[in-house]
Amino acid sequence: TMYGRIDGNGSEELDSGMPRAASTMGLVRADMTQHLLKDHRAATAPDLLAGRVMKFHRASPLADLSYLALPGLTSRVAVKFGARVPKSVSGLGRRNASYMRLETLNKKEKELEGLSLGEDYAEETAGLTPALGKSVAVALLSSAMYGFNGANMNTQAGVQRAALGIPGSAGATGDNIWSACVSLFCIGALLGCNLSGSLADKWGRKKFLLVSAVIFAMGGILEAACALPPAPLSGPAYARIALLIVGRLVTGVACGGATVVVPMYLGEARAEHCLTPTPGATVVVPMYLGEVSPAHLRGMLGTAFQLVSVMAMFAAQVLGLGSMLGTERLWPLVLGIVVVPALLQLSLGYLLVESPRWLCMVGNVEEARHTLVTLRDADPEDDAIVEEMEVMLQSAQAAKKSGKGGATFSQLLKAPTAYPLFISVCLMAVQQFSGINNAFNFSSVFLKANGMDDAAVQLIAILMNVGNVMITLLSVYLMDRAGRRVLLLMSSWGMFLAALMLTVALKSPGRTFTTPLSVLSVVLFVSAFGIGLGPVAWLLPAEIMPGETRALASSVAATTNWLANFIATQAFLVIANMLGGFAFVPFAVCLFVGSFFIAAFVPETKGKSLEQIQSELARDATQFATEHRPEPIELPAAAAYMSTRFDISLPS
Repeated sequence: TMYGRIDGNGSEELDSGMPRAASTMGLVRADMTQHLLKDHRAATAPDLLAGRVMKFHRASPLADLSYLALPGLTSRVAVKFGARVPKSVSGLGRRNASYMRLETLNKKEKELEGLSLGEDYAEETAGLTPALGKSVAVALLSSAMYGFNGANMNTQAGVQRAALGIPGSAGATGDNIWSACVSLFCIGALLGCNLSGSLADKWGRKKFLLVSAVIFAMGGILEAACALPPAPLSGPAYARIALLIVGRLVTGVACGGATVVVPMYLGEARAEHCLTPTPGATVVVPMYLGEVSPAHLRGMLGTAFQLVSVMAMFAAQVLGLGSMLGTERLWPLVLGIVVVPALLQLSLGYLLVESPRWLCMVGNVEEARHTLVTLRDADPEDDAIVEEMEVMLQSAQAAKKSGKGGATFSQLLKAPTAYPLFISVCLMAVQQFSGINNAFNFSSVFLKANGMDDAAVQLIAILMNVGNVMITLLSVYLMDRAGRRVLLLMSSWGMFLAALMLTVALKSPGRTFTTPLSVLSVVLFVSAFGIGLGPVAWLLPAEIMPGETRALASSVAATTNWLANFIATQAFLVIANMLGGFAFVPFAVCLFVGSFFIAAFVPETKGKSLEQIQSELARDATQFATEHRPEPIELPAAAAYMSTRFDISLPS
């Protein structure tokens, strides 16, 4: 039964709140955590038999996580990842199983009252099965296309601008046109982001991903085709520019709808945290990965999503170099090569498994159960499968029920949503006004305009992308061990320092330290972003927004991000023309102010349940409102003043 338990005699007892899987694994033993976890060793047969290791159940801290794949998501409840099942006990555990060390969160301690779990415990969870691995691999092709399209307008910018009739010597007009070609990608992404929710809920995740692959291919073809219209002997080639802009908009729609790492559709694993499936509140690849994977893998798969994306960015920047495809004849290939992964994803689409949670939402429960068994490579009667299926049904049913009403914008301005929304929106603005995307979009144009030679510019382009890949791997380690707030502060101050270093380098042309300092500052700038402002800004809404308004509130935060991205990208070359080597100073100021905002307002969420986070935010919001409430004016004093000053009588 959904809320029953089985006692020691095998009989069923209803409404006790004690998970069935917990009871059947013998978790009432008081010594469940003591020896296994303190010795940091893998589970053995006696451990399993003694009940020191449990399977997934609805009171697990893992059930407190969103159905979303985001870097660091699991680290809020996980203390340490354990080893895989030893061969000596493989007969006792499931195939592809793994062990995980978890914290017992406050709410879960109440639900498991009497079980004497201690501070943490181990849990046996499903691993990366063959069916799940194939689905993940095909879905991550969308991440590759997103990353590639986000960085394929930089290193070949010189020859591409010349082909469009807007070379660097064209002045402010040429820079404004080129900025539009780059930045309108964000408008397309914003449109795709806000259209994808209803379509993914209507079509299903699998079909939506395949349709997105078609849109990716169309966008790549349009962008590459911008080289075909004849160009005038002088002046901008408007036909080419128009075709490129249309292609960028189409590509942006595909990126925004399918692959941006944003917690906008946060179907919670527990029914009381379920969200409304609001149109425009779905980002399909992270959501798909989160819905097909076991809870403990969602953080890892979120990291895989980000890693594939930054590796694709690296490939785009390398292919755009003059020694590769960034030549007068071959530059269109840098824009059109995205067709290859799009066709590959379409051809391998049969390997994608439909989301079992979506199947539950549309009422196809039996197919959902069969799909879940396939993904977990487990027996249909396995206790963990039964628990996960029941949790998924509760989540889907609550999502459908809440979807009939839905959150309203007026609710966003009231407690308990207003304060966390304020934090999320401001953090998104700080992320984009840090200037990070200007490094990936305009580094070649900007550095050359400030006296850097081609060799130095190419070296910076390569090293900053290598740093981006390496820091993505390091961020996994850091997010498992450091809090979100600490990483955000380290990130903002690191980027601030790097922006100042770059300014010093650019204002000291021809010096022996100019090139080394420029390389170091750009790599530091990108790396500092990767450990905090990059992943954490997208992760926090999944952890601080109230469940009933989280989808709509996160949609507002994501809209802020894309609009800020567009503004920062469109304005950068204008700022660079005005300030020269001081172009990154305004962004440094934003980072400086942002660091104080983070220190003052952003809460720490690691190791806390969703309920505990909401309680602390409500307390902080009340304290903030109290401290900043204006002193009331006493009516008698006001009446006397108005009577004296304006000859107006007010009632006492």
